Amino acid sequence: MRPAEWSHVIEELQQALDRVSAELSRHEQALASPLFSSDLADEHQIGWQRALERFGEGLEQFQKQVDLADQLTAETEEKLAQHEAVVRSIHQRFQEVSEALADAAQRL
Repeated sequence: MRPAEWSHVIEELQQALDRVSAELSRHEQALASPLFSSDLADEHQIGWQRALERFGEGLEQFQKQVDLADQLTAETEEKLAQHEAVVRSIHQRFQEVSEALADAAQRL
């Protein structure tokens, strides 16, 4: 993926996180309600906390993969730039040789 594509993926992820955050805020408000003051509510809240922890761990892993992809992309782009410089050099040399051959052919 190109950096622009990764930016789009990260932007979509940020939007998803914003939606999850808003939803989580609504759930937290609902859990703060006096209707949820029983032991069952505590278990429910613990379940949510565990789910959020797992979600956070998943996000951390995703971020590590994004960072790795960014690193690999940068390395690949650097290697491509090096190869492009070599190809341009060879192309320039071919042009010089072609011109020299054309000049020699005209003198014959």
